[in-house]
Amino acid sequence: MKSLLDFKSIVEEEKSDYSKFDALVRAGLANKAQMQRIHRILDKMQEEKPVFNNADRMILQNIFNKMVDLISNNKQINMQARRAVREDNEEIEAIGTDSLTEEKDLESDPPFVLMLKRKAIRLYPDKTRVALYYNKSLDRYFTVPYGPKIIGSVLQAEETETEMHTESVMDTLHKIVSGKSSQTVKFGSGHTRKIDTFTASALTQVHNALNDVNKKKFADMVHKSPEHFMKASDFAFKRAK
Repeated sequence: MKSLLDFKSIVEEEKSDYSKFDALVRAGLANKAQMQRIHRILDKMQEEKPVFNNADRMILQNIFNKMVDLISNNKQINMQARRAVREDNEEIEAIGTDSLTEEKDLESDPPFVLMLKRKAIRLYPDKTRVALYYNKSLDRYFTVPYGPKIIGSVLQAEETETEMHTESVMDTLHKIVSGKSSQTVKFGSGHTRKIDTFTASALTQVHNALNDVNKKKFADMVHKSPEHFMKASDFAFKRAK
């Protein structure tokens, strides 16, 4: 397989959005001249075991010290930070104590209670709307269709329940390869497509060759929509030549 450096070109839209953080830097949180270097540091922090040189550690320490000073000495910011921390803790507690303390339960069953956060809403020509939700503990997206043609329909309610248990497209691709049989996948956009073993094999080969950070980006892209899936598969076939 050829070099995977070209992978950057198909995940540009998946890069982290640091616009809000940049606004803080321009306001004086850090040296504006080091903006690009700070972005690289933040990207590296997403790695499992990031390694920083002394200069990078000094930049991180200065930012950390300023943020601690702001949170500690500014009454308004302190109150907002305490509220945000409390809400995060409540979300974790809502998942259930048993699911957090018993490793076997985590491996076999999902939590009894799931906290979902809405990420997007899409409107289709027939006025049906599809809400996209995300659960942090499972690292999974869920789609919930609703609208005039769906509310009150038992059939659509059953379809919604089925969607809540839909696995990621990448997981299905690995099953297609292991089972050597074509299967239908459901994307985050709500669309479905039948995927053959040849396409699934090319995509899983690329997925297996990436590091952990890019594996997640690649899997998210494949799951997002048929259009994103085609971009990823085109890239995979080029690498397989």
